[in-house]
Amino acid sequence: MIRGYMTAHGGLAYVEGPTRRQRLTRRRLTAVTSIAAMASAAALLGAMAPAERPPPEAPPAPSLLSYFTF
Repeated sequence: MIRGYMTAHGGLAYVEGPTRRQRLTRRRLTAVTSIAAMASAAALLGAMAPAERPPPEAPPAPSLLSYFTF
């Protein structure tokens, strides 16, 4: 006989742990959320960093279309 608070008050005697599928889903969700958190933190830090400005005498950067001849 299993005695305890849960069994004495109408609870489950044996509580099953998460299944293999539930553990795998939880692990994947944890991985995806941690990657998303790291990416958003990096983006926030990049947005807060001061932008490097070229010196005023430097020529302007070439446009993307300057590499192609039409």
